[in-house]
Amino acid sequence: MMNEERTRQDGIYDVIGIGFGPANLALGVALEEMVDARSGQALRHLFLESKPKPVWHPGMLIEDSQIQISVLKDLATIRNPQSRFTFLNYLKVKGRLFEFLNLRDLFPTRIEFNDYLSWVAGELKDRVRFGQEVLTILPVEREGEVRLLRVVFRDIASGDLQELLARNVVLATGGVPRLPEGIELQPGGRAFHSHESMLRLKRDFPDREAPYRFVVVGSGQSAAELFYHLMCNYRSADVTAAIRRFAYKPVDDSDFTNEIFFPEMVDFLYGLPEEKRRLVQDDCKDVNYAVVDLSLIRRIYKAMYQQKVVGETRARICSYMHLESLLETGGAVIARFRDLLHDREVTMEADGLIVCTGYTWRKQHPILQDLAPFFQRDGKSGFKVERNYRLAADPKLTAGVFLQGFAEETHGASETVLSLLPVRAGDIARDLLSARAAVETYTI
Repeated sequence: MMNEERTRQDGIYDVIGIGFGPANLALGVALEEMVDARSGQALRHLFLESKPKPVWHPGMLIEDSQIQISVLKDLATIRNPQSRFTFLNYLKVKGRLFEFLNLRDLFPTRIEFNDYLSWVAGELKDRVRFGQEVLTILPVEREGEVRLLRVVFRDIASGDLQELLARNVVLATGGVPRLPEGIELQPGGRAFHSHESMLRLKRDFPDREAPYRFVVVGSGQSAAELFYHLMCNYRSADVTAAIRRFAYKPVDDSDFTNEIFFPEMVDFLYGLPEEKRRLVQDDCKDVNYAVVDLSLIRRIYKAMYQQKVVGETRARICSYMHLESLLETGGAVIARFRDLLHDREVTMEADGLIVCTGYTWRKQHPILQDLAPFFQRDGKSGFKVERNYRLAADPKLTAGVFLQGFAEETHGASETVLSLLPVRAGDIARDLLSARAAVETYTI
């Protein structure tokens, strides 16, 4: 353990980021470009990431699958169009700028956008340590005040425990896979969540000519992408989409509705009473939840029609299916559904079943359990998040704890998607810089 009495001031980080996915990547970019107005220096910062290298949703890197936002909503452009970390500059560096522009399509594939994120991570390589699993954050209390936080983490390769001190931490670990109520997945089993789908398909179903039986559970974008991928790339497979509604529903990305992702909407929603905020958010659920790009719906429909033309019946969509239980046998997974329309049980047997039921973000994160007594609560949603994404805390906790992606209830639909990452990162960076300017030199 680190000796507190010998810890020097220059060993303290202004901010440690936990996780190095798109949210903290955007923060890393903002911290590189924003400096203390008095000293002209950037904040001393470091990111800790449990993965061995930068990668974005490796289980969903489907060939030709596109992201659902414009490349202009990258990690920097809407905050600083002159940034060297923009997607357009990435293309310039990679030598593909004019070819990309010639596509006349501002929606790159997931694979290309993942490469962009990896490129940015490479540019910030001196600010991150990969293969480090953060276990907890401890308060460092002195004279009744907590000005510093002790970040305890484990090197995954060696198992060694280490710790660092920080004045602030920013937690951006992403969502946890959500499963239907009562459903559990066996590690390495034949039923798995969509977040590991492409990795599992490559490992467990390598023969694309084999007559595998697949079931895809879910009504949203990921489910539709995987259904289409299996139908088109496993040409001898039997593929079933089990959805809870009548059919795939298109995302509402119309001009007026899409204004829900404007930066000013965060202030608008945060300032509303809870019941009014919920009214607005319920009205805009079709921008993000259980909806599919219309172009993909049309491709699926056309592919299924072409199967009918040649007399094939190996792909189908089963509507109003609610997954109730899973049973894995030696060579198959047996799924029992409730047909909500006819109120009857339906059983499907498959070689592989993919659960595409999204993610959940818990503000009461396990990493924060040792700091939990300091935080204020916000009804049933857990810890209270202030407008600047900082957790509201007891006055004795002057060190800052910020969350990225966990406050959809108060900050809106942009919280869990890519749309406003640079704006949110800029808000947090400015708050950190402002707090640092107000802090007198402090030594343990």
